[in-house]
Amino acid sequence: MTTTHPMHPVFKVLTVAGFAMGVAAGCAQGQDGGGEDCPSDAEFFEEQVWKPFASMTCFSCHNSEGAAKDSAMVLRPPGEEGAAAYNMQVMAGVANEEVDGTSVLLLKPIGAHPDGHGGGTQLTPGTPDYAALEEFVARAQGTFDCEQDSGSDGEEGGEVASCEDANSDIGGRGIRRLSHLEYDNTVRDLVAVDGDLAAQAEGFASDNVINGFTNNADSLTVSGLLADQYRVAAEALADHIVTNQGDFLGCDPIDGEACAESFMRAFAVRAFRRPVTDEEVARYLALYTVVEAEDGFDEGLKWMVAAALQSPNFLYRTELGVDAGDGTYTLTAHEVASELSYLIVGTMPDAELEALAESGEILDPAVLEAQAQRLLGAPGSERVLARFVDEWLGIGLLPTVTRDPDLYPEFTPEIREAMLGETHRVVAEVFYSGGSLADLLTADFTHVTSELAAFYGVPAPGEVDAEGYGRVGLDGVSYGGLMTQGSVNAAHALPTTSSPIHRGLMVRGRLMCHELPPPPAGLDTSPPAVDPDLSTRERYAAHSSEMACSGCHELIDGIGFGLEHYDAIGRFREVDGIHPVDATGEIVRSQGIDGTFEGAAELQGILAGGDEVRDCYAQLWTEFALGAELEGELECVGESMRESFATNGGRLDGLVSELVRSPHFLRRQAGDYVPGGDTGGGDEGESSTDEGGSSTDGGEGEADTESEDSGGDGLISEGIEIEVTIDSQWAQGQCNTIHVYNVTDAPIDWEVSLILEGTLNNHWTSTATPDGEYTTFTGDFTNATVPAQGTTSFGYCVSY
Repeated sequence: MTTTHPMHPVFKVLTVAGFAMGVAAGCAQGQDGGGEDCPSDAEFFEEQVWKPFASMTCFSCHNSEGAAKDSAMVLRPPGEEGAAAYNMQVMAGVANEEVDGTSVLLLKPIGAHPDGHGGGTQLTPGTPDYAALEEFVARAQGTFDCEQDSGSDGEEGGEVASCEDANSDIGGRGIRRLSHLEYDNTVRDLVAVDGDLAAQAEGFASDNVINGFTNNADSLTVSGLLADQYRVAAEALADHIVTNQGDFLGCDPIDGEACAESFMRAFAVRAFRRPVTDEEVARYLALYTVVEAEDGFDEGLKWMVAAALQSPNFLYRTELGVDAGDGTYTLTAHEVASELSYLIVGTMPDAELEALAESGEILDPAVLEAQAQRLLGAPGSERVLARFVDEWLGIGLLPTVTRDPDLYPEFTPEIREAMLGETHRVVAEVFYSGGSLADLLTADFTHVTSELAAFYGVPAPGEVDAEGYGRVGLDGVSYGGLMTQGSVNAAHALPTTSSPIHRGLMVRGRLMCHELPPPPAGLDTSPPAVDPDLSTRERYAAHSSEMACSGCHELIDGIGFGLEHYDAIGRFREVDGIHPVDATGEIVRSQGIDGTFEGAAELQGILAGGDEVRDCYAQLWTEFALGAELEGELECVGESMRESFATNGGRLDGLVSELVRSPHFLRRQAGDYVPGGDTGGGDEGESSTDEGGSSTDGGEGEADTESEDSGGDGLISEGIEIEVTIDSQWAQGQCNTIHVYNVTDAPIDWEVSLILEGTLNNHWTSTATPDGEYTTFTGDFTNATVPAQGTTSFGYCVSY
């Protein structure tokens, strides 16, 4: 059967031959199309536009039966004869349509078109995918010149600098807040606490989730609520130190200020994870002196400690370095020690690592790698690995997912926790034994408690560890391999039944790194109604056959159907109600693993052999390790990590060694970072910013910091520093969030005056008053006063 695709009028005058002549103009100027430096238009479209994102993000709706079937961009299925040339032609036609001088093809996917985009925001300016789309538009419009544009810096023509360029494999400088996991780990090791005192962050405002991870540095800001929670936690920890001061002081309280100074000097070095200056110690002693005069030694000690535990020097870790004179910065020994420790064990450097930082030996690559191997054998390493697994596979919420208690009374809190412990131990065994991603996907063993073994119906373990887990071999039919783990299948299900959609999405997103568009606005996304006459597969097949749904569900459901042997709580089943389970599935529109399969075992085998699955794991692990998406300055770091992971046969622990050996681990690009204070303190040039700092990037845009004398385009209250985050930007305007930091020890009624790049059309959590060329922002009733060492934020939008 042949499907015909009507051509939209805008394309009737643009023949394939005409398009090829037009967009190849750039390559014809001194370059041979298809050469290494200038791929042909067809090659560029296929490799840089179609395969990475358009084949899924665009085609899912823009097909003859999809939600965008009546739009100007209707694409043909990849396997259809002539589809590649046709799809390139169609997208080129849209590329040549403009609104206010900007191509529709660039406006629509970022949500900047005046008429909106039914598929929502799909791309972000500044990312490699958007840069590729910009180049495609330039090629389609005949304005792309390979000789001139290849290898540009990304600011014109949408080009991304080559990873062969000098210093391309190191990221930018920055300051990053401790994640909640890192905070609790650090507190436990710094103050020697356990129980509730070592789990303060469990009550904190949740960290934002970026691409599945809660440790993204750009998102780790401090809201007013979190600042207050830090205060409460700091006071509780300070009370603990005062109550147990004999374990901490190392001096006699009768010596008063001398004892306080001796304690604070040692405590601050550990808390700030670097040398401290006399001026810094003097600041805390000044606070001690004021309080001690009124309330005595214990209170003075308490508030000195509480202040230190609310300092950005404790709450943040720096990766700023010292100027190497070649456009890069070399991280200091203490920064590298912290970087290594938080990477592997998620906490502050221990005594051995701190001593190597103090001597500078940690900067020796051989010493650094030896320390990495030592830390991989430390207990904290397994905690960090478990957190990665929870967020990588989306199983961290398993203890709280809802299941119908009448249908599944056996799905107890103990079984849920045992499932998580099982997955953590399986991953840990593969990781610490030098195993590969393929080994993990196809593992023929597991670690279960006797209760979980009975729940699954597998043999009970013989020898068990202190928590009751033991290793058992599996038959590879019912259980065996990552996709058969109870935690994975139970976490991605519905309260009363399995969910092919949730499981298919997990595989597409977390194992293949395919970002799919959200459902069209107004579409009913509720699951199909329960019908005892139909199996789950039959209900979902009918539900997903609707034209508006089929484009995406073709990518998702075929994978999820292959996991139908597992019910809503992760148990193997042969029947779904009264219906025999049909676990045949299919992968389509992948980068090389298309095909049919039956059941989890065959699915795992296909995934284990897929380059895109291997690359996806390396990508996501590196994002977790760096606390950043691999875009911009980090794009080449990601490329290097993916290549090394492939060369190393997908060995899981090899990624740690590769990152530690990488240039990025010791150096940073200069960038435009402006730290909040003097960075010249300390013998090594350590950052001595007393109470301030911000990350170099914020959200999806760029951030910068300014103070009253920083030379920025604004006037700011004394004692206040700001960070400007570009939340969104389009041809007609932009929206920004301004983070306001009080870097003093007293409350401030803040005021920020800015020269706006356009006409103010909206603002929030602030008042705005025009004042000549400036617009002056002050807080509203919720945030007019920033507490000492506190932070708040406001935002605004402008039109150009």
